[in-house]
Amino acid sequence: MKNLIHEIHRRSLWQVIGIYLGASWVVLQVVDTMAGALGLPDWASSLALFLLVVGFPIVLATAFVQEGLSTKSLETPPQSLADVGEVAPAPAPAPSGSQKLFTWRNAIGGGVVALAAWGLVALGWVFLGGAGPAAVAPVTAQAHPSRALIPQGEERDKSIAVLPFTNMSPDPENAFFADGVHESLLTQLSKIRDFRVLSRASMLRYRDTDKSMAEIADEVGAGAILQGSVQRAGGRIRISTQLIDPRTEKNLWASQYDGRVDEIFDFQSDVALSVASQLETTLNPNEVAAVRRPATESVTALDFYLEGRQAYDRFREEDNEEAIRLFREAIAQDSGFALAWAGLGDGYLQRVQFYGYGFEWVDSAEVAGRRAIEIDSTLADGYKTIGFAVSMEGRNGESAEWYERAFELNPNQAAAANNLGVANILTGGDWAEALRWWKRSFRIDPSGTFTRGNVISGYSALGELEIAQRWVDEAMALEPDSPQLRRHALMHDVRRGNAAAGLETYLGFLEDSGRDNARVAVVAAIGAHYARDDELRSEWSARALEGTSGGTVADVHDARVLRAFALSRDGLSSEAFELLADAEREYTEQLEDGADNSVNVWWLSAIHLIRGSRDEALDWLERATELGFNWWRLLEADPIFDDLRDEPRYQAAVARVKERVEAARAAIETEERAAGERP
Repeated sequence: MKNLIHEIHRRSLWQVIGIYLGASWVVLQVVDTMAGALGLPDWASSLALFLLVVGFPIVLATAFVQEGLSTKSLETPPQSLADVGEVAPAPAPAPSGSQKLFTWRNAIGGGVVALAAWGLVALGWVFLGGAGPAAVAPVTAQAHPSRALIPQGEERDKSIAVLPFTNMSPDPENAFFADGVHESLLTQLSKIRDFRVLSRASMLRYRDTDKSMAEIADEVGAGAILQGSVQRAGGRIRISTQLIDPRTEKNLWASQYDGRVDEIFDFQSDVALSVASQLETTLNPNEVAAVRRPATESVTALDFYLEGRQAYDRFREEDNEEAIRLFREAIAQDSGFALAWAGLGDGYLQRVQFYGYGFEWVDSAEVAGRRAIEIDSTLADGYKTIGFAVSMEGRNGESAEWYERAFELNPNQAAAANNLGVANILTGGDWAEALRWWKRSFRIDPSGTFTRGNVISGYSALGELEIAQRWVDEAMALEPDSPQLRRHALMHDVRRGNAAAGLETYLGFLEDSGRDNARVAVVAAIGAHYARDDELRSEWSARALEGTSGGTVADVHDARVLRAFALSRDGLSSEAFELLADAEREYTEQLEDGADNSVNVWWLSAIHLIRGSRDEALDWLERATELGFNWWRLLEADPIFDDLRDEPRYQAAVARVKERVEAARAAIETEERAAGERP
């Protein structure tokens, strides 16, 4: 070792090592830049590092040998005159710097060779279709599957994105008013059928963004962008707006409004009509009348409503209770404020859907929705609220009719389109039709948590597990703190046979986020159920029921049945019997009242199976499949049904469901390939 170090020092190879390391650093910086520009995979930089590591001993050995040869060449051995003939003049000794120059060439040359080798691989990747400009679509579709649903070209010409308005008021508490102007303008623009208006939720993520107008438009598929600012002081307001062409980033139109707060309704209508004119849209008299008609004449009522809508959209129990209070305050100021009635109904429904309130609040929500459309028969929000209430009562065929009316009145009603997909799958069981509606909703609301989650479930249920996983990955990157998306990710893990890992991930999310309510508890119980973890199933189903006043939380799974199954592992206890009786009574009454929810019929089958009534369980399962139950991947993974796997009737039922799901999957694949939505 001493001799080796001595030789390295004698031959000045420390310089080779230093130069090679410096050249390698430069090469890695170049590679990182080129990899990003070419859209190469993550392993591209690792390949360059590998080549440089492999090249180091080669360069060092080459320099070692060649340095030795160059040194020996200076020591010319004696030659005889006979051998040489005429003696040539002895070569002049080489300058001492010539040896160092040779080592420089070796060191830098090694880096260049490594870069060249990496470049050949990179070019091969690009030109053989792996990535880069020659294959942008496949890479985009793989990394961001939702991009395939964003309108391109002429399809986006009548698409409008309204950025959150900037609050210029000296009082920061007036920020809600700026947000209210933003939402009110979206409501007015949505009344114009020729427009595709991006949802408020999708545009909120661009508050204080550094992205250019072109980047925003590309991400949401907008042909025009409206932005503005609001300044409120006392009873006066100043609102500035401008309509921008994102392709050129030039103003198409701009205006400034100064006036009293109670004149804001005229301003909103004027802006909506001006935007329509700039985008060369012809409005019929009904549309003009709808845009001109204010939601309320009371500025105070509008303030309460706008604050309430913001609280509702945070989807936390305490915020939902605050929203309900504010909606009631708005109605107290103006009993004819239809939007406030619809908002109140939504708040009641959120109580039941997420926070375990009793189903009597569903009735209250339906009453509020009906009051809204009595006041304004053209209000899409009212029809949507009624549709949701009816759906929670199990009448999904009827709810679909209410949602269809809402979407007909307002084609920019993303929630109606999303819920239409849900109603379809709960009743008819057609995953293809459900996915079509969810994709329509997504185009209006690209950031919509519920829609994105349903798209995941749609692809997962159809057996398109790779596509579903790409949607999961994208969703987790965009909204890692969303409990709704975490639920869909967990159910996707169940469908792909990875329930235990999915449960572990979900429980880790609950621990890190500190979330603790009936909704997340029932999801944890569902995960434990499919992971076949008896202890966790028992724990989380108990926690889910403890957090409810109505006995269950609205979900496609029933916490009462999961709890009863956990308690019945050693025999049917009295508590389990009571839970099953309660669930059976509710579902039976709904069926007698005209419910057509095939999932509830599935749970009636499970109830009878837990009790040990195999024939009745098979009868209800067959009835569920007749109603359109197509959740066969969950059925096959459900431990409750283990005892029926060998039954011919069970196998026949599952075969029918599989056949229907495969037909739906093939239909979606054909449509998406024709539309260019698949790479």
